[in-house]
Amino acid sequence: MSERISWESLRPWPVYLTAAMLPFSLAATNIFKLLMVLFAVAALVIGFRRREPMPQWRQLRTPAMVAAMLVVLSLSLLYTSAPLTEALNDLNKYGKLLLIPLVLLLVRKRDEALFALGLYAVGESFVVLSSYLLSAGLPLPWVVKPLSTRVSVGVVYSSYLDQSLMTVGLATLAWHLRHDFPSRHGVRIALGVVLLCAVNVLLFLPGRSAQVALLLAMALALFWATPGRGRPAAVLLPLLLLGALMALSPHFKDRVAAVVTESIAYSNGDRAPTSSGARLNLWQRSVEAIREKPLAGHGLGSWNAVYRRLEGPGLSPVFVNLRNPHQEYLLWGVQLGLVGVALLLAFEVMLLRDGARFRSDVRHATWSIAAIFAVVCLFNSSLFDALIGDYFCMVLGLLLALGVHTPRPQASA
Repeated sequence: MSERISWESLRPWPVYLTAAMLPFSLAATNIFKLLMVLFAVAALVIGFRRREPMPQWRQLRTPAMVAAMLVVLSLSLLYTSAPLTEALNDLNKYGKLLLIPLVLLLVRKRDEALFALGLYAVGESFVVLSSYLLSAGLPLPWVVKPLSTRVSVGVVYSSYLDQSLMTVGLATLAWHLRHDFPSRHGVRIALGVVLLCAVNVLLFLPGRSAQVALLLAMALALFWATPGRGRPAAVLLPLLLLGALMALSPHFKDRVAAVVTESIAYSNGDRAPTSSGARLNLWQRSVEAIREKPLAGHGLGSWNAVYRRLEGPGLSPVFVNLRNPHQEYLLWGVQLGLVGVALLLAFEVMLLRDGARFRSDVRHATWSIAAIFAVVCLFNSSLFDALIGDYFCMVLGLLLALGVHTPRPQASA
């Protein structure tokens, strides 16, 4: 009995450590991900010997979808046009999808899922507060990266994209799970966290993807919080906020205007090296690559070689070693054809279907993070990229675990 208690107490700790490190360090996150794998193997062996059922896998469809995605990615190694070492490296990148079933295997109680989410929330809250202090011009001894490598003064540890999207995720979780915040002031604390995160993303961080994600999360939250006929009007409030930001924040207005101007210039044939123009070029070449092999694609890890071939003599030295088109759907389309795009969309649908069976607060949190992931994939390779891909898989896994182990009331909202 003592051995069983000892194992049960240790089992979720790699998940706790991974969740706690996400806002701070990719290297530490990778170490604890490896520990999760080792603990998962032990959990499977112990479960097999004790003939324990695995309801957390059988009740959900997302783990099977993850397995299907990894199998198809692996099969494409048989025909990929990329060097095998590069293809295997990309397969390892997509191995982060395994975080979802691993979390479900190691987290088997509601309190365990909440504790892991709480550790992430505490860490990201520390990052958000540090971002405010840095933006106020205060030097922080725990921020050792020079400003030249942090891009923006409000960036603390990771890239501005990673930090801003994790901040949006914190605001989303704090809103939907506000009644699970500890203490009698928990709801007020959660609402304060939401406000701090929203202002930080909109005014102090440069990530446009995160700003779009925040407006989406706000629209969904208002839609679910508003009864009956008021829902369509509630969804318009984030658009009004967008208009107010453009009127009150010259920096925000300039960034939005730059996207429009650069996109129009690119469509008119201007190939000047602008941020939006370069991204549109990457997307155009990706579409051309999908047209070449629309069914099964060029194989895992092939995007760089195909892009360089299509770009020809006009290839910019800046993009010689680029591994993705900053768009997850197109990346899967180039590598696996329309089959790959369908797999990625099916993965998102399975998240929604699994979330539909949860209690309303967990359901809305799961759907919101899944929706943010789906939209951000339109502008970034959010699953392929290192830290932000780990973040999405980890948080989605924890929300699935929370949903499975949260009883539904008899009359669910």
